[in-house]
Amino acid sequence: MLFKTFLKVCLLMALFSLISCMQNDSKNINVAAAASLQGILDHLILNYETKYEENINVNYAGSYTLTSQINRGLVTDVFIPAGIMPVNRINRQFDIQPFISNKLVLISPDKNDLEWDLDELKQYDRIAIADPNFSPAGEYSIQALNALDDKKDLHTRLVYAKDVSAALLYVKKGLADLGIVYLTDSIDDNEIFSNDVIPEDTYSKIQYPIVTFSNNLNQTNHLINYLFQQESLIIIKEKGFKIHD
Repeated sequence: MLFKTFLKVCLLMALFSLISCMQNDSKNINVAAAASLQGILDHLILNYETKYEENINVNYAGSYTLTSQINRGLVTDVFIPAGIMPVNRINRQFDIQPFISNKLVLISPDKNDLEWDLDELKQYDRIAIADPNFSPAGEYSIQALNALDDKKDLHTRLVYAKDVSAALLYVKKGLADLGIVYLTDSIDDNEIFSNDVIPEDTYSKIQYPIVTFSNNLNQTNHLINYLFQQESLIIIKEKGFKIHD
């Protein structure tokens, strides 16, 4: 009899604990975002959490990696990928709205005023880009390279990184001579040099849409509204992003 009473108490405690955890989880907003957004989103989310006393969980990775995780059941309220292409791979219902855009730049570890020119690029053996299998940044980079080099001679010099942030790190660590990254990744980094903005007509427009799912709609909408407030837009522009018109 005593054992049964003890067992019931344990089960009740476990049940209350589970309910408590579910309630706590429901208070969190789960965001999945492209690795190239970490610098700006960390700033904005910290401001949001401080201002509204909310908890936000953020998962940064290559956009295609995140899409795969979402399709496998990753709990996500907001998804901000680096392009429309990853959105097309989502296999669940969602809403989408435009947010911000970016550009590609050519970076190097030393200041050498490189131009986006085929003959100049051929002087270097290792060019870091994000792997196009995992990150749209890699696809944009390949598009720009193919527009410059129709014979694809530069493809043998490419060093693939897991995402655009890793490509930048390859250049910083001397694992690549040059890199193709987003303007916003290079703008505040004092360890690398941005040489030339790659012509925007050589690759697809780099858009970061906001994708929302049907969980935590009130909290999700509150966060999104904050991202479009003037105090947020000022920070976004300072980091080199362009606000969608």
